[in-house]
Amino acid sequence: MKIPNILSLCRLLGAPLFLWAFLADTPSSRWWALGLVVTFEITDLLDGFVARRYAQVSQLGKILDPLADSVSRFTVFLGFLVLGYASVWAIALIFYRDSIVSTVRILAASQGVIVAARWSGKLKAIVQGSAIAVILGASCFRETLGLTDAALKDQLAWPVMWVVAAVTMLSMVDYVVGNRGMLAKLDR
Repeated sequence: MKIPNILSLCRLLGAPLFLWAFLADTPSSRWWALGLVVTFEITDLLDGFVARRYAQVSQLGKILDPLADSVSRFTVFLGFLVLGYASVWAIALIFYRDSIVSTVRILAASQGVIVAARWSGKLKAIVQGSAIAVILGASCFRETLGLTDAALKDQLAWPVMWVVAAVTMLSMVDYVVGNRGMLAKLDR
């Protein structure tokens, strides 16, 4: 198996470990959760770099990388939902976007078209990764920052997650509008 695909698999396999650590909700488990998220983001950057730099782009990687991104980030968002760091509606919007964009990619592939990454998808990834790091970092440094659990959730996590949901939905609109010609052909 090629190195970029191994890196993507690490994100997939690490997602349940993140959930276990985050939901334990102890000071040390929060640090483990943060460490796993940092690992997710580093492997996400590395798999694309290695694939392009060392000519290890593969059909499996084109599918595995976005799947690993979605699963790892969505797992984090599920953890946020369970512990009250996000609204069910914010998480639902993120889920809807990932489902719709995956469907657009599958439909495009059925027509022999590869849907390239779009600027909005890159922006979404940056916003999601940054938000996750900010929320988990604040959780780890909650006592140092003098944040109560309620303040962390209400004044930081919820507003940040609504920004994430909005940017994520804009990305979905960009993907659908950008592929409307291909979608229209499928409706004939």
